[in-house]
Amino acid sequence: MRRWITASVLFCTVGAVLLCAETPMAKGADPVAETFLTADGIQLHGLFTPSLKNAGTDPVVILLYPPGKDNTMTKGDWKGLATLLSKEGYHVFQFDWRGHGKSTDIKDTARFWNLQGPKDESPPNPFTGSWNSSKLISGAPFPMTKGKIKNELHYKDLFNPEKYAPMYLLDLAAARHHLDTKNDGGDLNASSIYLVGADIAASIGIAWLAIEWNRPAYMWTPSAFPPTGRGTFPTYKYVPQPFPGGLPNELGGGDISGAVWLSPARTPPFTEALLKNLVKDTPKLRENPMLFLHAPKDAKAKLQASFFVDEVLVANPPAKSPLPKLEHTLAEEVKNGENLHGVALLSANVGTEEMILTYLAALQKNRAKLIRKNRGFTAPWSIQLAPDNNLAGSGFGFVRP
Repeated sequence: MRRWITASVLFCTVGAVLLCAETPMAKGADPVAETFLTADGIQLHGLFTPSLKNAGTDPVVILLYPPGKDNTMTKGDWKGLATLLSKEGYHVFQFDWRGHGKSTDIKDTARFWNLQGPKDESPPNPFTGSWNSSKLISGAPFPMTKGKIKNELHYKDLFNPEKYAPMYLLDLAAARHHLDTKNDGGDLNASSIYLVGADIAASIGIAWLAIEWNRPAYMWTPSAFPPTGRGTFPTYKYVPQPFPGGLPNELGGGDISGAVWLSPARTPPFTEALLKNLVKDTPKLRENPMLFLHAPKDAKAKLQASFFVDEVLVANPPAKSPLPKLEHTLAEEVKNGENLHGVALLSANVGTEEMILTYLAALQKNRAKLIRKNRGFTAPWSIQLAPDNNLAGSGFGFVRP
């Protein structure tokens, strides 16, 4: 039996309210609709469900559904999981990716289409704009509709959704910034952040974690490619202010307490080689515990879960390896899940929610005393993406300046 599983006994014996409880559970907190901007000018819509316990000191869980046609944060029982989490002392934040749900407004068209360089950056960053004003979006590179600049982005506008996938890293960066502002307002404790996602959100989330560990130490330069020829990987190019008090850059990755991935999967830009290289280039990423859940009859998800645990994160390194063993990074079956995939594993009465809550509770024991620190950021920051769009073929990796 895995170590973290033993925590489930503790939940029931101390009377914590989980799925193992017999009595009806009280109604959870109502979610609050919120909006926030990405660095390239998209207004994203989110839902914030506050913790019912200790607002200013409780951690936050970010729920991530897989980007895709007709997918939104309301599709699947994310709300049910959010309710359970809020009652157990977690704030919960969900949001719609760009082009999904209500996140379709391009509020800053000049920044999005890169018609002019951002005024608060020197020199201007052309790379975000080049991705938006490329052949990946309908109407580009001349984003005019009936004589007006196109000010909406919908999933149907993406000619190649897979190649556009790295742009979702900017959405995650904006969500993190939004939570940092709530942290500074005393609404939550951003020193302890958890991720719970499904399907390809796993590869996007892990790539973002690598960026968090490296901000803002890495930058892309036109002539600098690593000896392996892996290309370039998106990294934080610009952070408006340094961390107050001289806090280290790796604070970004260190704030992530852990992650749970339901039926993990990859999307083509995030190749097997890329994901492996992320950990090689950013070994601290292994410090973020991760649980990969899959149904017994979901062969593809089971294979991917093993790939992430054994080959990407190398949770059980071979003998004489310098890497330490990871006690809390593992793949587990949802025993009664049959062939359910992704978000379908929720609200199916197969024990998924209990496994998530038990795992987070075990991790939070070591994070509960982390104090809230003010971040002091006043604007969302950019992630510099590789300038070419053929990432599926070449991959990308970190490049030191």
